Amino acid sequence: MNNPLITIGIPIYNVEPYLEKCLLSILNQTYQNLEILAIDDCGKDNSMGIVRDMQKKHPLGHLIKILKHDQNMGQGEARNTIIKNATGKYIYFLDSDDYIEPQTIDLMQKEAEMNNTDVVIASMRIVIYETGEIRPAFTYPSRMLLTGEDDFPNLVCQDLRWHVGITSCNTLFSTDFLRRNNLHFSVRKDEDALFLSDFYSEVKRAVLLPDITYNYVGRKGSTMGNQARDVIPVWEIRERFKGDKFMTERCDRLRERSFYDVHCARVVKHKFRAVCVALRHRKRFSEKLSNQEIANELKHPARFRDILKFKRYRGFHMLFYTLSKLPSPIAVATCYVIGKAMRWV
Repeated sequence: MNNPLITIGIPIYNVEPYLEKCLLSILNQTYQNLEILAIDDCGKDNSMGIVRDMQKKHPLGHLIKILKHDQNMGQGEARNTIIKNATGKYIYFLDSDDYIEPQTIDLMQKEAEMNNTDVVIASMRIVIYETGEIRPAFTYPSRMLLTGEDDFPNLVCQDLRWHVGITSCNTLFSTDFLRRNNLHFSVRKDEDALFLSDFYSEVKRAVLLPDITYNYVGRKGSTMGNQARDVIPVWEIRERFKGDKFMTERCDRLRERSFYDVHCARVVKHKFRAVCVALRHRKRFSEKLSNQEIANELKHPARFRDILKFKRYRGFHMLFYTLSKLPSPIAVATCYVIGKAMRWV
């Protein structure tokens, strides 16, 4: 068995209370041929002081390399910095307020080396920061090895349910796979969903593991759990719409693939969720969000003649294609009624 260098990349921005536990979970791995890239994304607390202190005092602190952005660029761009600068054979993304189990990297790299994978994806759990309560998150029922041409994409696109976790964390990526396919993060909000939409179709060899290797820390101020604010900056929903526009435009590259109908349906479902988010929080945005902006989010990713050929979810596609052609006030009002009925608004 080889002993490849693994790059663990951590975007760091205002995570002082959580960062020491995150770093120790890396430095105390049973597998130690590591390169740790700590991306300083220009936070305002003492997070980077903790990193520098760990560099000096921990026996393996020399594994930590700090890369500093000139200004705050967000988690997606921090991960792009990791992809650009990694020297490891594999890259593992870890959010700086989460932590991993001691055997995480050892377990995943063995699977990657043994099976020459593009990705190894393991299971995770949620740990509530305030109480320590453990909640279930995305887990795989058993180990799966996927090596056929479209085995992994077809698993993702069985139907509209989630069969693979959407987070880029807790996945061991082949560095060559990411760079060869020019995979990167494109937006500041909902970046994981767009990244998954880009990368899953290119995966030729994958292993999914039932082992829980990652602890996602649920907390009030996290980027995934901060919708309880009285005022929400309108740029956040506009950035999500921007990412969904990219996702829509990129669908066409998959037109000849067997899972194109379900891929488009998943994109439509994702976009409709974004519309429902906009409608649910509309009165709390810092600026007015127009009907036209919301209606633009409904643009269907497929052509009408392609929809007629779809074997799966044709009625679903027809509904949302029709919605996208309505005048914006009518389209938004219809989405509100549908969203209310589904309890998404």
